[in-house]
Amino acid sequence: MAQISSWSRAMQWTFWAALFTIVFLIWDSTIATLGETWATRADQIEMQIVEVNKPIVLTSSVKKIISAFGEVDLPREKAKGAAALTDAVHKILNNHAVEKDEYTRTKTTKMKSSALPGIGRSGQQVEQVFGDIRFLATQEDVLKVISALESSPAIDAVSDIRLTKETGRIIRVNLSVEAWVLTSSKRRGRK
Repeated sequence: MAQISSWSRAMQWTFWAALFTIVFLIWDSTIATLGETWATRADQIEMQIVEVNKPIVLTSSVKKIISAFGEVDLPREKAKGAAALTDAVHKILNNHAVEKDEYTRTKTTKMKSSALPGIGRSGQQVEQVFGDIRFLATQEDVLKVISALESSPAIDAVSDIRLTKETGRIIRVNLSVEAWVLTSSKRRGRK
């Protein structure tokens, strides 16, 4: 301190500003990051407590829906959900009498945050993984395949079904399937 006080006022200000900047940068890269992690975890715990404390009210329509559709599974992580979708499609197509079958995973889109509120934790977002399926089969087998796709827990929706009559009893089927998955949404830097 004696050495610093012997310097000129401009040098003292420069020294203290540089020291403050170095201490701030060390704090920002270590303690602030740890604090942000703790704050995110605290937000998650708070959301879980609020969710647990909500009263469960099952109306008659909700009870009918539960009995009609069965147990609902929460979305998987993106990699697991996309892999489960692909595996389910291939298994279903292999177990039925279809010809010239093709499966293509086409795209992934983010769902609106209001679409499935409370499903993802803090820092997570729900996305839709889409795939297109094309095959040829008889009418009976087409119905069996569509039923199996709709019944699969790895497939959340079957849509855009297009049927085209081919020769004889054969029908060309084009349809889309989707799985809902959870991804980590990256936070932007603080401003």
